[in-house]
Amino acid sequence: MTFKELAELWYTTHCFGLSYNWMKQVSSNINHLCRFFGNDEISEIKPYRVEEVLNSLSRYNPNTKKGASKRLLKAISNTVNQIFEFAVENDMIVKNPACKAYKVIPKNAPTKTVTSITEYQRELVMMIDHPAKIAAILMMFMGLRTGEVLSLKWNDIDLNELVINVRTSCERVASNKYSIKFGTKNGKCRKVSIPSSVAEYLERQKLNSISELVVNKDGRLHTPTTWKRTWKSYQFSLNYAVYKERCKKLGVEPKNKYSPTGIPDMNVRFNAHQLRHTFATMLYLSGVDVLTAQELLGHADAKTTLNIYTDLDKKFKKINIIKFDHYIQNELLKVSSL
Repeated sequence: MTFKELAELWYTTHCFGLSYNWMKQVSSNINHLCRFFGNDEISEIKPYRVEEVLNSLSRYNPNTKKGASKRLLKAISNTVNQIFEFAVENDMIVKNPACKAYKVIPKNAPTKTVTSITEYQRELVMMIDHPAKIAAILMMFMGLRTGEVLSLKWNDIDLNELVINVRTSCERVASNKYSIKFGTKNGKCRKVSIPSSVAEYLERQKLNSISELVVNKDGRLHTPTTWKRTWKSYQFSLNYAVYKERCKKLGVEPKNKYSPTGIPDMNVRFNAHQLRHTFATMLYLSGVDVLTAQELLGHADAKTTLNIYTDLDKKFKKINIIKFDHYIQNELLKVSSL
């Protein structure tokens, strides 16, 4: 049996009933592995071959044209380990050549990091009107995930008590279809406070809404395609607004919004997950403790929240040290000038 045949057998028996996104990720992992030894007999694949795959992908991932992240390499090592373990359990091979794959992931593999948006970008979110603005507000000030935003209904928002009951989420069930399920990513529901400064905006949006869904496409639930287009349009609108403002300051006539030559990139674009990270950053800076932040963010494991807080702690301590360094330098300059 070749590795490709084994992988297809494992995928068919193991992945039945699992989420669309998970199955898509596993399928992608298998494709990476098959490029290296898909047609090889499974009995001929040795541990060093698995290590070669991970080392090669850490240098160059053909899908992204750059080195694979440590997170992707861990996912691939986990998939190949499960496939070969399946073969061992069914007496197809004696020993699993990928049982220690996770140990050979290159230490210098890039780590994918999510950053919060800048203060200027936060101002743009508040200023620029667009159908996706309310989604951005819910992510940035209340830490909702994209799936939680898309499934949120107005009756989940209590504007009297200033609280959102986050109890549903969108799950991708086909290439271009979402389905609303009860429960969030960690399977639980949670309550998130609404900042009083945001409540008035939500009240206005509720009065003008044509759907029970807070974020919708012509009154209906978004599809993956319509949401992707909406978010892309939103980012384009933010970029164009900044471009027009720069042109005004320079006394230059701005291009038409849909100019065939395109609009210059003003470096203000961001993805949806950065808004959630911005919420976590604001919790950290305002002194909210880790356990409270975990509850507000809906993390299943406090370790996830702690890792975010630890990274932020390192970042802001470094900023403080730089400030201290500048202070010392200034003081020394004063002394030396006496």
